[in-house]
Amino acid sequence: MNALPNKPPGSLAHSYVVELCFTGEGLEPAELTRLLGLQPRGAGAGMDLNSSRKRRRPFWAYNGHCEDGFQPEWPLLETGLSFLLRHLVSRRTAVIDLSKSFEGLWRCGHFQTSFDGGPTLSAGVLAEIASFGLPLSIDNYFTDES
Repeated sequence: MNALPNKPPGSLAHSYVVELCFTGEGLEPAELTRLLGLQPRGAGAGMDLNSSRKRRRPFWAYNGHCEDGFQPEWPLLETGLSFLLRHLVSRRTAVIDLSKSFEGLWRCGHFQTSFDGGPTLSAGVLAEIASFGLPLSIDNYFTDES
C-alpha cells in the first residue's frame, strides 16, 4: 500500500489521518469502487515493477476526500474515524464481505510534535469500528519542528 500523507508544517501538536484500506491478490480497485459506491483516495492494480523489485499488491483506500466535511487531517482521531464511519455504516455488510476475500484495515496516522497526549477513542466508536471486523492500525510519526 502507499504511504500515508506527510504532516503539513505548522499544524497541531497532534493530528490524525484516517482511511479504510483493502489489499490482496485478485483485488480489482474498480470493482471495489463499484461495489461500495465510494471514490477511493488511492487505488492501484498489482504490477511487476521490474524483476529486481518486489511485486506491488493491488490496493484500494478510502478516506472520504470527496465527501462534505472532509478534512485532510483531523485534530482528534475519534473525529476522523466518526466521519469515516458515517459514510461506511450503510456499507458495513459489503465491507465485511470484502474482508473475507481481501485484507481490510482501518489505517490511521498520528502525527505529533510533542509527547503530551495522543489518540483516545470512546467505547462507542471502538464498538462501531469493531462491528466491521477489521483491525485498527495507528502509525505514529514524530516530527521535531524546532
